[in-house]
Amino acid sequence: MLFLIFISDLDEGIRSHILTFADDKKVFQELRYVTDCSTLQSDLDNLVTWAEKWQMDFNVQKCKVMHVGKQKDSCSYYIGGIKLIEEEVEKDLGVWISSDMKCSQQCIQAFNKASIGLWE
Repeated sequence: MLFLIFISDLDEGIRSHILTFADDKKVFQELRYVTDCSTLQSDLDNLVTWAEKWQMDFNVQKCKVMHVGKQKDSCSYYIGGIKLIEEEVEKDLGVWISSDMKCSQQCIQAFNKASIGLWE
């Protein structure tokens, strides 16, 4: 509970959308204009400033970018000067999510998990 109180002001000043689950944050932004890329990067910079102020660094290796939809964003995003890895498929809260929003990876994983005992 103390941790949640400690990070309660993390979202202040962030213009992008944020989803929170326990200690996990997802920052996302619909990118319609060129300026939306810089807005998202500015929000990431604000998060880094917050982390430096409270001496609580982000694990940048766990921070990733996923471009969802048909239009692929050409912007690169950085946290603390480190370029974030772009993923096409990522597991989040037990569900596989792909950039094209198709469930094929989730189905493949479920099939593989279910068939482990069938072939022995």
